[in-house]
Amino acid sequence: MPELFETIEINGLELKNRFVRSATWMGLAGDDGRCTDKLVEKIVELAEGGVGLVIAGHAFVEERGRAGPWQLGIDRDELVPALRDLTEAVHVREGRIMAQLAHSGIFGDPGLTGKTPLGPSPSDFVPYAVEEMTSRDVEGVVEAFGRAAERAKEAGFDGVQIHAAHGYLLSQFLSPAFNKREDACGGSIENRASIVMEVLHRIRAGVGKNYPVFIKINSRDFLEGGLDLEDSS
Repeated sequence: MPELFETIEINGLELKNRFVRSATWMGLAGDDGRCTDKLVEKIVELAEGGVGLVIAGHAFVEERGRAGPWQLGIDRDELVPALRDLTEAVHVREGRIMAQLAHSGIFGDPGLTGKTPLGPSPSDFVPYAVEEMTSRDVEGVVEAFGRAAERAKEAGFDGVQIHAAHGYLLSQFLSPAFNKREDACGGSIENRASIVMEVLHRIRAGVGKNYPVFIKINSRDFLEGGLDLEDSS
């Protein structure tokens, strides 16, 4: 498969090969979500290993959407300088790096954030209370993704990836197993996908048309009454 070693260009971003290191939770950020030297060192190892593109582990776009401890954050401007240290360290080694933007929705850890998690609907998937999102909440989350993308670009990331998979908030809206709404964000797949499209449009408005924007999304979630292949096609 020689193509794997060939260069490729994606919306102006040239990668030296087609190997992509997918985002994972690394547990190396600070307690406040700040990028640490340990996290920089680990990602630099990946860049030095020759992978064409590193997608950094899921970064929460707002505190209420934080999934767990030592998760990377991109929810406020004060985090940008340390993130810039990360991207510069990768670029010095001729690597490329994207930020993955995430909101965990109902899986936001209330013990960590001190706040009741938000979700498309009340849920039995978690053993604590969940607040059903209002239209204003939806607008706030869309804006949080947009501002996070702008911070990523300012910090020198080569692009962003929207996390709409693995049961996180945007995935929860897509899945009928989580989304029981009867308003414009529920029901048909077009309605359930509306927040994802709004996030994409808000990000694109903030970063411009010539900045790579990826999305990670499930084709199905393997839950009874959940997202299926028909809706994903």
